[in-house]
Amino acid sequence: MTEGETLLPSHTKLIQGTMPLDRVQDRPKILFVTSHWPMAAAYGAQQRVLNIARMLGRFGDVSFVIVPTEHEDEETARRTKREFQVHRVIRPLLVAPGGASRQLPERLRHEFDPTYMVSDPYAVSEPDRAALQQLIQQHDVIWVHTIKIANRFRIFRWPHSVLDVDDLVSRQEQSAARSGGNLVKRLLHLRRSWIWQRRERILPERFDVLTVCSEDDRRYLGRPERTHVIPNGAHPLEARPRALSELPRIGLIGNCTFPPNEEGAKWFIRDVWPMVKREFPRAQLRLVGRGSEGYLTTLGPDITGLGWLECPGEEIASWSAMIVPIKMGAGTRVKIAEGFARRCPVVATTMGAFGYDVEDGRELLLADRAGDFASACIKLLRNPELGEALSERAHKRFLERWTWDSFESTVGTAIQECLARSNRAQFARVDASS
Repeated sequence: MTEGETLLPSHTKLIQGTMPLDRVQDRPKILFVTSHWPMAAAYGAQQRVLNIARMLGRFGDVSFVIVPTEHEDEETARRTKREFQVHRVIRPLLVAPGGASRQLPERLRHEFDPTYMVSDPYAVSEPDRAALQQLIQQHDVIWVHTIKIANRFRIFRWPHSVLDVDDLVSRQEQSAARSGGNLVKRLLHLRRSWIWQRRERILPERFDVLTVCSEDDRRYLGRPERTHVIPNGAHPLEARPRALSELPRIGLIGNCTFPPNEEGAKWFIRDVWPMVKREFPRAQLRLVGRGSEGYLTTLGPDITGLGWLECPGEEIASWSAMIVPIKMGAGTRVKIAEGFARRCPVVATTMGAFGYDVEDGRELLLADRAGDFASACIKLLRNPELGEALSERAHKRFLERWTWDSFESTVGTAIQECLARSNRAQFARVDASS
């Protein structure tokens, strides 16, 4: 019996006592609200949305409200609508950002009121907000991907809801403050971190259940009884024989327009790559992902940008090491799980491997200083056997801990808890009025 089968009778019992008869059904109706098209070209957040949506589909009927800030191509929309029902595509409006244009009362609220929901430059129109509220009433579970998307609707309390906090903004700002810059910039990041910490502290008042990427994030939020861990993962892949290039290759995969990836790539090219090239003059740096074919290739010698690849497996199989040189950010990096799934040796910063229970020298090599990171890369270029041993241990651990299917029971638990909490709230209202 699957987790879905064990959940459904429980759900039926829950809703029969509290919902109109025409709402009683065998499978809950789940509305997924996100800014990402699940069938877009692959990147980290898109992979999380797609795979969680597919797991939700094992427990209920999933449909989408998509709130993109960029226009999708026709094929992305067509592929998404082929697999999922899309109720609405809502184009958020670019409203005036903060700063001088904001009136003093609003500026004070932004700084000191954690319930203030103007948290980024976008908001939806009032008709779109009303349309979503109607859809909320027609669904049993509302699964919201990221707090910024929730805030764009200016809805404080989301009924029967699960909020997926895959990136804690306060932790992003903390890491940005630690990563350098002048004193003024560091203080600005610390100020924004403080503002977001206060917003994150009241998330349990706004949503019934929270999900995060790591146990560390769960502890950080401070409400473990309301929070479930759904790590970023990957799918098991058919074994592809390693085919190392005649010219030794080190590779990076990721959306290079995403600031943590972009800044990490620049740090590696500027501070690490020259040391690697001194030891291995023929070494090649290969960049894969959106924006990788741009200016980054001009920052150092022997750098090739390949852009986004639909099937990067053959390319990755030619690398002696996959690098994850992330210096700032939050959540966890899907590329760690992908490297493990593809049996590619990984060199990462502590931040790059954040959220994965791994050990330096066992599943991967960890290094935070430029000299240490270069030394780790050089070790793998000199010693393919070391890379083989690391990648085999990492792959075994991946199969045990970080395949998407291994998180199915947690997704089911989050749904069941959401249904139970909203059910108790309805009984509480009935009792109070009787």
